[in-house]
Amino acid sequence: MADKFKKNSNSDDINDFFAEFDKIDSTASSAPNSSRSSGSAPSRSSRTGQKTQSRGNGARPPVGTAQGKNAGKRGKKKRKKPVSKKKKVLKIIGFVILALILAVVVYVGVLILTADTHNIDADNIYTKLAQRSTIYDDRGKEVESIYSEGGNRSNVSYEDLPEDLINAIVSIEDRTFWDHHGFNFVRIMGAIKDSITGGGQISGTSTLTQQLARNVYLAEQKSTRSISRKVLEAYYAVLIEKNLTKEQILEAYLNTVYLGYNCYGVEAASQAYFNKSVKDLDLLECVALASLPQSPDAYALVKSYSAGTADVSKKDVLDSTDSMTYVYNGEASADRRELTLSNMVDQGYISQSEADKALDQNLKKKMNISVDSGNDFSSYFMDFAVDQIREDIMEEYGWSEEEADYMIYNGGLKIYTTMNRKAQIIVEKEYDESSNFPSVTGTRKDSDGNLLNRETGNILLYDYDNYFNGKNQFVLSKNEYKENSDGSITLYEGKRLNFYDTTVNGKADVSVEFKGMYQEEDGRFYTIENGTLSIPQGYKEKDAKGNCIISAKFFEDYPDFFTKKGSRLIVDEQNYSLKQRVVQPQSAMVITDYKTGGIKAMIGGREVTGRMLTNRATSPRQPGSSIKPLAVYSSALQSSYNAEASGESMNLSSSDGSSWGEYITAGSVINDAPMTVNGQTWPKNWYTGYRGRMTLRTAVQQSANTCAVKTYQQMGPEFPVSQLKKMGITTVVEDGNTNDLNPAALALGGMTHGISPLEMSAAYGIFPNEGTYTEPVAYTKITNSNDEVLFDKTPATEEVLNEGVAFIMTDILRSVVTNGLGSTASFSGQPVAGKTGTTTDNFDAWFVGFTPQYSAALWIGNDVNIELTEGSASAARLWRTIMSQVCEGMDYGEYPEQPDNVSRINGEYYTEGTYSGVSRPSSSDSSDSDEESTERETTREVERPSTRQQTERQTTERQTTERQTQPTTQQPTTQAPTTSPPPTDSGGDGED
Repeated sequence: MADKFKKNSNSDDINDFFAEFDKIDSTASSAPNSSRSSGSAPSRSSRTGQKTQSRGNGARPPVGTAQGKNAGKRGKKKRKKPVSKKKKVLKIIGFVILALILAVVVYVGVLILTADTHNIDADNIYTKLAQRSTIYDDRGKEVESIYSEGGNRSNVSYEDLPEDLINAIVSIEDRTFWDHHGFNFVRIMGAIKDSITGGGQISGTSTLTQQLARNVYLAEQKSTRSISRKVLEAYYAVLIEKNLTKEQILEAYLNTVYLGYNCYGVEAASQAYFNKSVKDLDLLECVALASLPQSPDAYALVKSYSAGTADVSKKDVLDSTDSMTYVYNGEASADRRELTLSNMVDQGYISQSEADKALDQNLKKKMNISVDSGNDFSSYFMDFAVDQIREDIMEEYGWSEEEADYMIYNGGLKIYTTMNRKAQIIVEKEYDESSNFPSVTGTRKDSDGNLLNRETGNILLYDYDNYFNGKNQFVLSKNEYKENSDGSITLYEGKRLNFYDTTVNGKADVSVEFKGMYQEEDGRFYTIENGTLSIPQGYKEKDAKGNCIISAKFFEDYPDFFTKKGSRLIVDEQNYSLKQRVVQPQSAMVITDYKTGGIKAMIGGREVTGRMLTNRATSPRQPGSSIKPLAVYSSALQSSYNAEASGESMNLSSSDGSSWGEYITAGSVINDAPMTVNGQTWPKNWYTGYRGRMTLRTAVQQSANTCAVKTYQQMGPEFPVSQLKKMGITTVVEDGNTNDLNPAALALGGMTHGISPLEMSAAYGIFPNEGTYTEPVAYTKITNSNDEVLFDKTPATEEVLNEGVAFIMTDILRSVVTNGLGSTASFSGQPVAGKTGTTTDNFDAWFVGFTPQYSAALWIGNDVNIELTEGSASAARLWRTIMSQVCEGMDYGEYPEQPDNVSRINGEYYTEGTYSGVSRPSSSDSSDSDEESTERETTREVERPSTRQQTERQTTERQTTERQTQPTTQQPTTQAPTTSPPPTDSGGDGED
C-alpha cells in the first residue's frame, strides 16, 4: 500500500509550511473592501521586492522641486509637527504586535528545526503503523489475529471504503477537508488564544490531515493538548498534503483512527462490531463508526466487563463468557450519530429521507460482535508457535526479544502454522470433559486440614480456609510477625509467606507471596499455585535471617493496608492477588506429523483460561516406562546393528540365566529374576514376583522392569544418553551429584527432570519414520502483508536409528497394543502402536504412541505429586478417544515395508547378521502367549476404579496395570556401574 505514495516535491518543507500562512493572508487581502487594485495578494517574496523598489525610487529627489530647493539652503531647519498620543500608542501596539509575530515565527521555526523529524517520511506512511498479524491453520484458513496495544489493525485500500463512510467522516470531523492545505489557520489561532487565556490547554482544532499526522508521527504526544503539538501537527500536515493526494490521506486516516474496543482502523472496527468487512457496511453502520473518533473509549459501541463486576441490564448484554460480559453501548453516541447524519444532509451527501430511514433502524440489532472467550481456542498451540517464531526472528536478525515481539504483534505478518483445526478442536473438546480424567486420592492431612507430603510429613499445600476468612481477608497470626520499635514490622520466614528477591524497573525489590494452597469443592480438587501481597516497591527488604521487613514509612503512606484486630493483622482482598484456581489432575497432549515435524494439535492443561499459561505440553514430567523404547530397547538394537556392521562383538553377559546371543535382538532371552542391590531387591515389577525367561519383545509388551534394567546394563549410560539427545530429548542431566546416568533414570524413567510430551511425541515418531528424527515445528511460512516470504521453516532432521532397527521397534510397539499392556489404546481403522508409562504411586500416567499418520504423547498427573486413582490405563483410554476421532475418515494406513536388511527367522525380526540361535523360553517359563492373553483380557475387562481404600485399589491395579514400587524420595546416583543395578537411593521403578 505504501507504493502508492509517490507524489514528491522538491521545494523546501519549511517554506511550504510558511507559504500556507501566505495563502491565508492572500485570501484575506482579496476582500471587497481591500484598497489594493489587484484581485489577489502577492506572495511573501513579491512583497519584499516591492518594498525595495520603493526605497530605491525615493532615495534622491528630482532637481528643481521644492524639496530640492529647501534641501539646498544651509542652516535653515524645518519644524517637525508634534506626533499625537494616538499615533504613539498605535506605533507601540504595532511594535508589540510585530514583536509577538516575530517571536511566534522564531518559536515555530525553532520548534520545527529541533523536532525529531529526521524519520518523517510521508511517502511511506504505512511503515509507521502497527498492524495486527494473522495466524492460519495447515489448510490456510484464518485462526486468529494477534496484536499488541495499537496493533489491532488491518489496512484496506481507498477503493474498498464505502462512499457513505468517507462522506460521514468528512462531514463530522473536517467539512473543509477537500479544500484546505492541511490545517485551518483561523482555528489554530483561536485555539492558541484559548490556550493563553484558558490555562495552557488547547482545544481540539485538528483537520483529518492533522489527526493523521498525530496518529502516525506524534503517537506519544497525542494525549497532550499543547501549542507545540499543534504546531508540529500543522507542520507534518503540510508535509503529508505535499506528498499525498486527498484520497491517500483519507485512506491512511481511516486505517489509523482509533474507534474503541481496542480497534484501530475501520476494517478492524467493522469486524469487531459487525463481524463483516468495512466494504459491506450500510449507511447507519458507516455513520456509527464515523461518530466514534471524538471520544472512542466513551462512545465505543461495546463495553466489556469482568463477569459479575457490572450491574447491567440483561437486554443490553450482547454476549458473555465465563470471565467477561459484553454490553451494548451504542446509546452513548446516539446524539453524535444524529449530528453526523444532519451534517451529511446539510453538505449534500444524502437526502433527509435517507437520514430519517437510517435513524429509524435499530443499531443494536446490527451488532454481531467478535468475542474473545478468554479460554482461547488453541491458546497453548498459539503461544508455543509465537515462542518458536520469536526465537527464529532473534536468531535470523540478531534482534532483541522486544524487537522480535514488535515484529510479530505489529508487523502485519501472515503466519502459516502446522495446526490441524479438526485435531485441535477434538483435543480441546475431550479435555473439557472431566469424566475423561481420574481423580485425586491417597491424600494425607494434618489437624488443620493442610495437605502433607506422605514421605516427609511436611506441608505440601495449605488449606485455602487456613489463609483466608469468610470475608476473603488474609489473616496474619501473632506467630508470623512482630512489631518493631521503629514502627516497621517483620514477617517471619518459614511460615505461610515466601520472600523472593526480584528486580523491578532496574531496582531491587522483595516479592511477598503466598505458598501453594488447595480447595475441595463438589468432589473436585483444585490448587492455587500462589498469590502476592500488593506491597509497592521501596518499602520492603530482607534481613540476614531471610525475614521480610516492611518499613514504617509504608504504614504512614498506606495506613489502611493492614488492619489490626487483637494480635492479628488483617489484609483485605483488594490488597492481594491470587493466581488462577486450577483443577487437578491436569493433563497435556501433543499430536505430531512425524514426517514433516508439523505439530497438529497441542494442549497444555484443562479448564484453565487465558493466554501465556503454564504449558504442560512443553514441561518435563517423569516418563516412567514410556522411556524404555527410547533409551533402552531401541538403543540396544541400534548398538547391536552398529557392532555387527563394524565386525565387532558385544561381549554380552548371560551369567544371570539370560540368553542374549551374540547381539541384543528382539529374540534375545532375558531372565526376569530378582536382582540384589545394596542388600535390597531392586527393581520390583508392577506385577507380583518374577516371570523368568522371556524374549525382549515380551519384556516390552509386559513392561518388565528387571528386563529393562538388565538390557541397560549390557550397554551402560553413554550410548543411551547419546541416542536420547539425537531423539530431541533436551532434559537429560549428565553432571552433578544427582544425574541421569543410571538405570533408575534411563531404564525406568525416574529422571532428574523428566521429558515433555512435545519431545516424547517427536521421539516416538522416529520409529514409523524409518529411524529419522524430525524437529517438531509449529509453522511453515511467514509472509509480510504483501505476501512476500520472510521465513520458510524447514525442520532439522537426523538419522537416529537404522531403518531396519526402526522397523523392528515399530513392530514391537505394535505388539504392545495387540498383545500387551497397551491394548486400551487400540481402535479400529488404524494400526496403533505405543507404550504406557506410570510412575511411583500413580503420580504420572502416560501413553505415547503412533499411527501411520501421526505420533502423539498424552500425560496425566497433578501439578504437585499427589496420587491418581488410575494409572496409565486412563491415559491410554483418552489417547484412544482422541486419536480415533482425529483419524476418522482417513484411509487405513500402513507402516513402512520391511527393509532389505531385515529378516524374519522363527517368527521374529532381526537386522542382517544379528540373529543367534538362542534358546527360546518354554511354556513353563510363564512368560509367553497364554499369560499375555490372560493379562490382555484382564486389562480390557477392568472398569475405571472409583475412589476406594488404598489397599483395595492397589490389589486391583496389580492385576490390570504395571506399577512402580521404589520410594519417591530416592534419587538417581551420580554414576551407576554398568554391571550392577543402582544403590537404594535411585529413582523409582516404573509402573509400566
